[in-house]
Amino acid sequence: MKKTSSSVLVPLLMCLLVSCSVDKDYDLKDKNIDYKINAGSQVAVPIGSFTTLRINGLLTQEAREYFQKDENDDFIYDPQGKVLTDFNLGHYELHGLEFIDLGSFGIPEIKFYITFQNTLPFEFDLSSHVLDTLGNPVPDIPAILDNVTLKPGSAENPSNTDGILVISPKQTQSGLGFDGFDILLKVRTMPTSSMFIDKHLGLALKNVRIQLPQGINFRIKKKHQEE
Repeated sequence: MKKTSSSVLVPLLMCLLVSCSVDKDYDLKDKNIDYKINAGSQVAVPIGSFTTLRINGLLTQEAREYFQKDENDDFIYDPQGKVLTDFNLGHYELHGLEFIDLGSFGIPEIKFYITFQNTLPFEFDLSSHVLDTLGNPVPDIPAILDNVTLKPGSAENPSNTDGILVISPKQTQSGLGFDGFDILLKVRTMPTSSMFIDKHLGLALKNVRIQLPQGINFRIKKKHQEE
């Protein structure tokens, strides 16, 4: 149920800090100077696309009660005569984002721009949680994915939906082991009849980009004047 991002720490920090060099010929000893610096505002850094996580890796344990494998490892969905509403079908976990230190760099907000590619024959409402390095949700940090609904798709004609995930860490979250986020897939009303689901169908995250809308906040250390 997880995908891992390759590290992009060096290019990310280069993009964010490229405008922060200080000319040593300037006099910064004036006590009225504000030594707090903000850098990287509005810079969006691509971290790549992630291949499809197939249905077998998406399904929650509860959902597996209604999805049975056949002899070819494809799935047969059977509602068992029930009307299933607000059905938590599965989730997609993206890990490997530990290079984003939510405590040390003073990051007030992170945006992830994502194109969700769906080949499953279900319409999904999406929500999200921040994950720590153990894969556990972090309830104290909001992860907001508003008004994102994925239309049904197929292998031949996948649906593509653009969304923005906003994470707002607290300044007091120093030392948090941030590792990524998950995308929860909820179906408002499942089909009332049985259907065949190809084992290769699933969800992919495409063209994922990180943006720090308010930049990174840090402070230049003021040298003491030599006597």
